[in-house]
Amino acid sequence: MATTDPARLPAKATWYLATNLPRPDAPHAFTGPHPPADLAEIIRLYGLRPWIE
Repeated sequence: MATTDPARLPAKATWYLATNLPRPDAPHAFTGPHPPADLAEIIRLYGLRPWIE
């Protein structure tokens, strides 16, 4: 389960995703080195991780 609300995460199956991609509404979203990404894009990119590793 991926959510922006930590209260909805299951107690025994919690994984935290870390990214350096800015949120679309972040102040530096369009001035940083990476384009903004919403939750769906971060989940999509994280799903590629097993194939890369």
